[in-house]
Amino acid sequence: MRSMKPRMKAGALSALLIASLALASCSTATAEDEPADAESASAATSGSTDALAAAYEGTVGTPPTESVPVPEDLTVWIVSCGQSQVTCSTPSQAAADAAEAIGWQSNICDGQLNPNGWASCIRQGVGADADVILVMGQDCSSFQGPLEEARAAGITTVGVGANDCDIDGGEPLYSGITKKLDGLDNEQWWNMVGKLQADWLIGQTDGDLKLLEVTFADARFGPWISDGLNAALADCDTCEVVGTLQLSNRDAASGTMAQKLSTALLQAPDANAISVPLDGWFLAGLSQAIVSSQRSDDLAVIGTFGQRSNLDLIAAGEGQDASVTFSLEWDGWSGVDTALRLLADQEIAASGVGLQVVDAETNMPADGTSFTYNPEIDFKQAYLEAWGK
Repeated sequence: MRSMKPRMKAGALSALLIASLALASCSTATAEDEPADAESASAATSGSTDALAAAYEGTVGTPPTESVPVPEDLTVWIVSCGQSQVTCSTPSQAAADAAEAIGWQSNICDGQLNPNGWASCIRQGVGADADVILVMGQDCSSFQGPLEEARAAGITTVGVGANDCDIDGGEPLYSGITKKLDGLDNEQWWNMVGKLQADWLIGQTDGDLKLLEVTFADARFGPWISDGLNAALADCDTCEVVGTLQLSNRDAASGTMAQKLSTALLQAPDANAISVPLDGWFLAGLSQAIVSSQRSDDLAVIGTFGQRSNLDLIAAGEGQDASVTFSLEWDGWSGVDTALRLLADQEIAASGVGLQVVDAETNMPADGTSFTYNPEIDFKQAYLEAWGK
């Protein structure tokens, strides 16, 4: 049993009940009688309870309902950011499944976690005369030339969970990019990931947070997660970032992640929590490093993406305690929906892909099953209905 786990809240309702009973038991005391430190403790408990409830509830939308025509017998070329990472392979396979559901042919190309691989995959799609190219999670700036070649060939290109080149002041080169939630652009959506990480960490540490932050700069969403996390922590007077470790795709490919995190933990002996921007990294060595540190019981550890393999780590308490989770399958299906709407000259519809925190006690799906939102949303059926299938 982890030494920090007795502080973990089973859910917002039970925590609020405990807080209400505590308030009732001291209702006869006057404001003057209550010690200042008791007031501070009460405020901290209330704040951490609210933060935890917000993390579990998250924010979730609904799939689009407006119908869209489906052209027959098209071919879609799916560029996976890297099939070795479940955060890339899962939406890629989901897009292939969605294409199959509407009678399209599909091909998944492994971008191997590097710009040359992504560029090569796009060019292979052009060479194969694909009608649609879906690029999973990679920004336009990494392969402008291949996208220009695709546009010249009349191919519809979609950045799934990606940014177009106009975000850097350049010309948009994708035909379009997916949109997750109404009212939030990509930056704001990823900021929300960081905020929910902070909410859960504040709740788990009762507001006494000493964080080792793991960061990621290879893709734009990494700094955006960090921005959201640190903006939320700025409102917590008793929270502190005691160490920072930047990791990259290169570290994942070379197998150096475990050693780097082990070193960072030694350099941050006061840390009681770790935030990680990519769940795939736990499987690339981070969970091993955390368990081997012999501090796992004293660390609240949260990641992002929430794949089944990570949920298994969380359930077993093997170096990961929680994840800001969203449906990567839903993301993949949204790529096909976006392509359909571009082909039909319709406005791109927000997919509704939202965020909720999962830990061993809250929002955890049944053994062996993928994450589903609470309450559950059947996004596949919603898309099929919009597509007339």
